[in-house]
Amino acid sequence: MSRTYETRYAERHRKAGKGYSGASVIFILLCCALTVFLLSTSYLGDKLVDQYITPTFAKIMGKTTPEPSQLPVMAPSQPVQAEPPAVEKIVFELPETSWYLLQMGAYADPEEAHAQALSIQSMGAGGYIYEDEQGFNRVFAAAYGDQESLLQVQQQVRSSGYENTAYSIHPDGIQVTLSGQSADAQKLRSAMETIQRVPTELTDFALKYDEKDLTPAQAIQFMNELSVSLSSARQCFEGLKDTAPMGQMDEYAGWIMDSISTFLAKSDTMNKIECGAAIKHFQIESILKYNILIKDIE
Repeated sequence: MSRTYETRYAERHRKAGKGYSGASVIFILLCCALTVFLLSTSYLGDKLVDQYITPTFAKIMGKTTPEPSQLPVMAPSQPVQAEPPAVEKIVFELPETSWYLLQMGAYADPEEAHAQALSIQSMGAGGYIYEDEQGFNRVFAAAYGDQESLLQVQQQVRSSGYENTAYSIHPDGIQVTLSGQSADAQKLRSAMETIQRVPTELTDFALKYDEKDLTPAQAIQFMNELSVSLSSARQCFEGLKDTAPMGQMDEYAGWIMDSISTFLAKSDTMNKIECGAAIKHFQIESILKYNILIKDIE
């Protein structure tokens, strides 16, 4: 009986010792955790945790904390390189054209030419004086884009007792290469087309003014619309005015806009006949200056 009691007592004593030992470990860990918590709330605590406490616990748990040199180094991200916009080359053609002018006389004396010009202006014709390379002053009444139209008017004028002859000019066709980003190159081509069409548009309107019996108010509206389209075209040449052929085209468009301003300034005082003469005068000069423009670009 004695041995049995002693054995059971010893066993209970050993179990109690194990329980006290486990409680002591838990208590110590709680104290450590509290200490870590308190230290981590301060700057000094942060340093102690990072440099001593964390590595110690890592070793106890069978893990190691990598040294700073062992940490993987992330390569800095490289900025994505956007591909440059594609450069496009556009071949723009200023086509060969022909203009046929109704000449009412050629004079060596400028005063005779001036008197003739005033006479035909009073009938609604252009009365434009052009001094050619030989020094003759040629007086033009109107201009046409095709020879058939000129011949018809010639017969009508001659039947009215006025002698006249034909004078023709033929600006050469040239090709211009425009380069740049696709959208910009397209805008340049559109701007050049707008400017290149001016003599044709003036010629068409001059014929319409007579044939359809238009009014000065309709002529004013046409001139305003033409000025707006030219202004938009010239905006495309900003920064390119020193580059051929944009500079020459811009200068020509500027002259057209100045001439329109002059026409509009006088429009309030012009009757129908005077308005028709002013339109034809402007039309003829635009053709002759366009011919000069093509030579300058060449």
